[in-house]
Amino acid sequence: MLSLGGGTQSTVLALLADQEVLGPKPDIAIFADTDWEPEAVYQNITWLRDKLSYPVVTVTNGRSLRDDVISGTNTSGAPWLTIPVWLSDLDGNPAGVNWRQCTSNYKVAPIQREVRRRLGLAHRSPVPATTLVEMWLGITTDESERMRTAQEPWIVNRYPLIDANMSRDDCIDWFNAEYPTRNLPRSACIGCPFHSDDAWIAIRNTDPDAYAEAIMIDTMLRNDGHNAARMFRKQAFLHHRRLPLSVAVERSEKDRQEATHWSNECVGLCGI
Repeated sequence: MLSLGGGTQSTVLALLADQEVLGPKPDIAIFADTDWEPEAVYQNITWLRDKLSYPVVTVTNGRSLRDDVISGTNTSGAPWLTIPVWLSDLDGNPAGVNWRQCTSNYKVAPIQREVRRRLGLAHRSPVPATTLVEMWLGITTDESERMRTAQEPWIVNRYPLIDANMSRDDCIDWFNAEYPTRNLPRSACIGCPFHSDDAWIAIRNTDPDAYAEAIMIDTMLRNDGHNAARMFRKQAFLHHRRLPLSVAVERSEKDRQEATHWSNECVGLCGI
């Protein structure tokens, strides 16, 4: 099976897999929907369903990550925050990062549940020793540090794009040559605290509705009535600067502009 995130690498992986240039065609591609994906990702998944000759299945864990973050609850409905928010103490000093549980709960678990179902296995029943599932993952050579051995003994992770020596840029070049009228989306939840500065700026510039929602949720995390305030007794932020999101993004853009200006002006002789 192919783990389909709906972004750049997994889209190219799915299309190349359909051409059988990376090996035998997968039996199925599975997209785990957190209910907090960018609209461009949902549109891309719909497009891929029409392009691929093997089925694309959408699964969920039965809950909305967006709604759970807003209410400050986990997959059991208990008061808890599963995303890796950035924490500061009440004086504004960095105070760690929350433990990330969202990927395993809203992505990995639903995919594995669907695979087990297709194997005809009851919930929590043992997997026969002779059963082996090959899971294709869209990781490229520039991010090889993300490669992992599957925790389940009946799953073997494979990285066909790395085997083909393809980087993210290679994927973009291939896609642009094959589908010059389409753009590839970035696959990440709208309010993911691991967004880079550039990613936050891109969300602000290209998806104002999603950006406004992220600002609203970021502010909500620090309201006295939110579970995050009671859970941590610290301040929680979506941005790594540990500032309100709109302020942090403005500072990030200003820093980037100043860095570009300095690069243009500097001749590299100041320290000589």
